[in-house]
Amino acid sequence: MDPSMPPTLVEAMGTEPFWIRGWLVVLVVTHLASVLFVVARDAGRWRMRVEPIAILASFLAAAVLMTWLYGQVGYTRLLGLAHLVFWTPAYLWVLSRRRAIGSASLFGKYVHVYLVIAGISLAIDAIDVVRYLVGDGHLLHRWG
Repeated sequence: MDPSMPPTLVEAMGTEPFWIRGWLVVLVVTHLASVLFVVARDAGRWRMRVEPIAILASFLAAAVLMTWLYGQVGYTRLLGLAHLVFWTPAYLWVLSRRRAIGSASLFGKYVHVYLVIAGISLAIDAIDVVRYLVGDGHLLHRWG
């Protein structure tokens, strides 16, 4: 890793233009909002929903891998691999459940927003990882 780069991934992301930082906030808020839907009342009984747990777990696991990758390869397009590895299985599973969840409830509306936001991010990440593999690896050329 280039010694002139910020010491942490969060600090590197903080150097991004405003619109990219805004997109990152949208991603974080969308994923963390899943915690609001973990517990549900159904037919007078409380139950746990598995879909929000999967979304949250995939988000946290990707954050751990992304932080590790930053330490290994720096601020490169390969960081998108963390989303592809952990978000894709959760995304596909939630996508397969969308009809059963429906869109009438607040949770159903959340799931549809999550699917749009995470889907856009996964498409960007796939492009970034391919670009990394063909030699266009650095996200920013500010250091070095």
